[in-house]
Order: sequence, then structure tokens, then C-alpha cells
Amino acid sequence: MQSVLEAYQQIAGTKFAPNPMQDKLFALIAPKEQNPALLLKAPTGSGKTEAVLVPSLVAECPRRLFLIFPSRSLVEDQIGRCTEYLRRASEKPGKSYALVADIGGESERTVFKEGKELEKGNRHLYDGDVILTTFDKFLYRFFGFGEPKKSYIYPFRIHHSHQRNLFCFDEVHSYDGVAFVNFERLIKALYKANLDMVVMTATMPDAYQEELDFLDKVDYTTSENQRELENWQEQEQKRRHPNKAIKRIAVEPGGKIRDEICASVSQWYNPVKRTIVTIETIKDLIPVYQYMKERSGPENIFLYHGRLSNPQRKKIYRKLKNRENNNEGYLLFTTSAIEVGCDLDSHLLITELCNPDQLIQRAGRCNRKGKIQDAEIIVVGNKIRLSTISQEMEEEYLQILQKLDGDKFSPDAILKVMTYEPHSDYRAEVLFDMLYEYVYEARLENKPLHDRGLVITRSFEPSITLTTKLPESPEQPPKNAVSVSLQSCIANAQNDETVNPNFKVYQRFYNDRNEKFEFVPLSYRGSVYFKELFVEVPESYFDKELGYFEPPTVFEYGGISGYRQNFVYNTTDENGEPREIWLHYLRDLEKSISEDAQLSPQSESVDTESSQQVETVELPPEDDKQLTFLNLD
Repeated sequence: MQSVLEAYQQIAGTKFAPNPMQDKLFALIAPKEQNPALLLKAPTGSGKTEAVLVPSLVAECPRRLFLIFPSRSLVEDQIGRCTEYLRRASEKPGKSYALVADIGGESERTVFKEGKELEKGNRHLYDGDVILTTFDKFLYRFFGFGEPKKSYIYPFRIHHSHQRNLFCFDEVHSYDGVAFVNFERLIKALYKANLDMVVMTATMPDAYQEELDFLDKVDYTTSENQRELENWQEQEQKRRHPNKAIKRIAVEPGGKIRDEICASVSQWYNPVKRTIVTIETIKDLIPVYQYMKERSGPENIFLYHGRLSNPQRKKIYRKLKNRENNNEGYLLFTTSAIEVGCDLDSHLLITELCNPDQLIQRAGRCNRKGKIQDAEIIVVGNKIRLSTISQEMEEEYLQILQKLDGDKFSPDAILKVMTYEPHSDYRAEVLFDMLYEYVYEARLENKPLHDRGLVITRSFEPSITLTTKLPESPEQPPKNAVSVSLQSCIANAQNDETVNPNFKVYQRFYNDRNEKFEFVPLSYRGSVYFKELFVEVPESYFDKELGYFEPPTVFEYGGISGYRQNFVYNTTDENGEPREIWLHYLRDLEKSISEDAQLSPQSESVDTESSQQVETVELPPEDDKQLTFLNLD
């Protein structure tokens, strides 16, 4: 087997020198006798991805590496990175490598041989050396959903592949509620099956770690390991400016956070430097973006949020990376959509006051490579808008920020207030266990649940897809498609919101007779978990620059019955008579979700690339029977 240095220089380039954390992981993964089950804690930007990718490719028994991320945007960010590594690895005579990207309804397999990228293909069935996917999609595959005749291959290759697997879950601190329930149970299931895994995080609270105490901890965020890594960074990489200053700006009573951030941007913006501005809501973000664009010109000012279409987000991110590579300045306005895992390196971060873990993550986008002399973080506000900590903790957090004001940014000080407990949900626990029992223990009494094709991955609140034009043929995708929270499309009477009749709701289903997906107007009541809903809006409602400025209000609030959230869609029947369609879903037990939570699908019902049934052509009757399990239907 190659030495650590030889392996990294073969895969990552001749100038790459592995740091102590990467050296440690190599020893725990590459040797044939190792059976790792690790919790890796390491700072943002320390090279955690390379720490698992390189030893997997050059191990004595090369592994199939699963890189599993919380969101689609993170997967897309890693595709180019892994492409370059696999292309370089394939330069070795007789070697070829396959990269699989499995996200949403898109699945692509690329083969690299003799240093060249061969033609891409769509069918993969996890046949690759590196698998890039989201947590949601992996869970969907884990339970054997996909192409009806071959879906069993996914769980088989996960558990019984001839090629040894390594499952790497990154940015795991972002999971909470239903997502953490699924994550915890999934990790335990893989562990009990004696499969190799690495769970990676930069900011996981102690309470979360206690739930994963069966994993071996490798911690480079505290004590001797942290000092060793910092010393290496300074000596080997010549990181002369590893620190960044932090400044706190309070908002005067009666003042608006948007106005204060706008003033801060106007004061500190420098066109030759890279600046990231993070605001919690799209409603407040866009006016600040438009003001600065009118004032300073559009050339290097960008907007990125969760209600942009996927092509829009890809285009913006590509422009940002190009400017970074050319050492050019930019001014990026964003929500939390871009904070986790994205490889940006700014001189200045201006952010609305946010939760402690979010601030640490956002700080990781500032002076990421430690080569900026005057890097600075500016935190604006007095109150966390979507708080995940108690009032007492928030007050202590504000006191810490006040003490740090004018000093260097210290993640250690902020980590002290990250003591919140993971929020569990017994309904998600039961759902996971029933699906697992059917797929892996042949408990046939759970088969009806599996047949419905439902996996709740993030939240019991479903998402709904916005589009400006439904496809005319199954081969075409919906135009300008963006998933948003269904709750955001329910009119709030307290805010004087009303339903807009110009928006029409459709349901997509798989027609067994024609063997293709079709769209029909929504016409039957019941649970939305088994209805793949689309809202068709006028073309003018979508802006090529701003995306969907606000979600369309197409439903009326219908009240709450226990855990059930009811809402109403008003339409007309075939005779033109008014008709009410009552729908419902289960509310989360506890909820604090950002506007951009929809970047990661909140539930998976069926793989849009496959011919798995969503709803048969025989739609459910008006008095569709109740599904007794958790009142889901």
C-alpha cells in the first residue's frame, strides 16, 4: 500500500500535503484489517472530504465510498471536486473509476479512464466507486424504492456488495427532529450490520454526540489535536492570517434589521473584496440586494436563495467560484441556503443574528483558507428570528458576542451555548422501524406501508413544486421548477392574505396503462402524502433574476385537529360549479425551519426517474378509506 503522502499526491495533486487529521483518518480507513465506525469532529475547511476519499480509493481493498450530504446543493458542490480527483486517479495504468451523482429525480454515472472523462450515463444502481447523494435519497434507496423490478439492488449493494463500502455522512449537525430520528436509526442499522462508516461534523452539540456514543470519536476541534492541526496549518501551509475579527451591531428599538444590514453593507462594501451578506428571509433579502445593485452596478453582485430554480443556483455558484479563482471581488446576498459545506472564501461576512451553530458554519465561509489579513465577521441584530435555543441560552449567547466584539472570532466560546437536545418524534421512529422490518426482516404485515411508497425524511410538513409550465410530454421537466414548503402556500388570514385564483394545482401520477407520468387537476381530498402536487403559476410570477419572490397562496387555512393540519383548495367541478377540496398533513411536534429548508426534500414519495407507482390511473374515491397507520391518509 502507498504511503499517506504518495496517496494524496496521486489523488489530490503533487503539491498536496496531508494534515494531521487526514494522516490519522488514512490509518483508520486504508488498511485492510480496519473496520471503522467513526465520529469525526474537525473544523470547517480542514479537508474532511479528502480525509475519507483518498484512503478509500487507494486502500488495500479499495472501497465504494458513499458521500452523503444534507442537501442537493452540497452534492452539486462536490461533483466538480470529485470529478477532478477521479480523473487524476485514473491516470494510473489499468485503473478506471466511476462517479455516481444520485439526487432528486436526476441520476448520472460518469466513468474516468486514462485520465479522461468518458460519456455519461443514467443507469447506475449504485455501481460506482464514489456515490454522491443526499441523505433523503439515500434513505429512499435504503428502503428499496426505485425502479419496480430492480429496486431491491440498492439495499443489496448497500449491505452485501462484493466491493467493500464506506458510508460517510457529512454536516450531520444540520439534522433535527424527524431528520435526526431517521439519521440516528439509520446509523445504528448500518452499525449493527457491521458496515464501515464515518460521521463528520464541525459543530455537533454534546447531546447529539451522546446519541452516537457507540462510534469511536476522532476530535480535532479541542485540546491537543486542535493545537496540532493549527500548528500544521501555520507551518506547512504558511497560513499567516488564520484569524478573523468579529463585530457586533445592535439594532435600535423600533429599527428594522433589514435597514441596519443595508447600512452595514453600504459602509463596508469594497468591490475588490469578496463579501457575503446573509439575511434570514427572502422578503428582507431581495430589497437590500436590489438597493446595492442599483447603487454599485450589477457586474459582481449576486443573489442566491432557495426559491431560485436549480439552473439559476448552479449558474450563480459557478460565477462565484470563477471570481474566487481569478482573485476577483463579489458581493453575495444569500439566506441560509449557501451556508453549510459550500466552498466559498470571503473577506467579509455580514450576517443577521442567527443560531450559534449557524454562525459557526457561516464563519467558515469567511477567510476559509486563512490567507486574508483583515477578514471580519459582522453580526447584526438583537433577536434570533428562527431560534433553536432557549431564551436563557439566547441571552447568554448575546453576552458572549458582546464580549467578543472587536476581538478575534472564537468558535470555542460560542460552542458553550450549543447544549440543546435533539428533538425526537415518535411517529418518525415508528415509520422507520416499520419500513425496516418489512425490507430487512420480512415482516409482511408492514407491506401496505411500503407499497404506498412514502418516506418522511425531514419533516412531516410536505413540500409542493412551483412551475410556470407543466410539461407537454413525459420526457420534458416542469419549467422553472422549485420546491417550497406547503405551509408557505396557505393563506394566513391574520396577515390579511387571500387566495389567488390565478394559481392552479395539479397532481402528478403514474399511468400504468400508458407507462408514463401524467398531470391532472387536483380533484380528490385526503392526505397530501400520497399526492405529488404542483402549482402552475403565470410566467410573470417567476423572475429570471430573483426567482419566486414569494410563494403563491393557493390554499385556505382549514384549522387544526390534533396533530393534523387541515387546508382547503377552492376550485370548480366539470360543470363549472364551485367546489372545496379538503386536504391535510401531520404537523411536526416541534418546528423551527428556515425558508430554505426546501433545498433538501422534506419527504420522498417516489423516484421521479423511475416507473414506480405514485398514484394509479384509478384515483381514490371521494370517501377514500383512512390509512390507520398514524392517520396519514
